[in-house]
Amino acid sequence: MITTRLFIASGLLAASLLATSLLASSAAAEEAPAPAQQAVREIEIIVDGGYKPSRIVVKEGERVRLKVIRRDYSPCAREIVFASLNIRRELPVNAPVIIDLPALSPGEVEFKCGMSMLRGAIVVEPRK
Repeated sequence: MITTRLFIASGLLAASLLATSLLASSAAAEEAPAPAQQAVREIEIIVDGGYKPSRIVVKEGERVRLKVIRRDYSPCAREIVFASLNIRRELPVNAPVIIDLPALSPGEVEFKCGMSMLRGAIVVEPRK
C-alpha cells in the first residue's frame, strides 16, 4: 500500500515538473520577438519602345518585386523573359504584371522580350 502511494506520488511529481517545464518554454517562445522580415522593394518597369528603366541595381539577397506595365502595342513587347531565372511572363497592354524575384547572387541578370529585341539587366551588387 505504501509503495503504491509512493509510486503515485512520484508519478504526480514528474507530471507536475513536465507541465511546469512546458509552460515555461511556451511563455518564453511567446515573449521572444519574431524575426523581422525584410521589406520587399517594388520596382516599376514601363515597356514602351524599350524597358524603362532598362538597368536596375539591387543588393544581394534583397527581396525584389517587379511591376511591369506594357504600354507598347508591338508584338515584340508581348512578353518578358528572365532566361537565367527560368521566368517568362505574358504582358497584356496597360495591365500591371507582378513578378517576385528569388534571392539573387551578385552579378547581372538579363531580361528581354520574347524576340530578344528589347533588353534590360538587373545588376546585383554584393552585400557589404
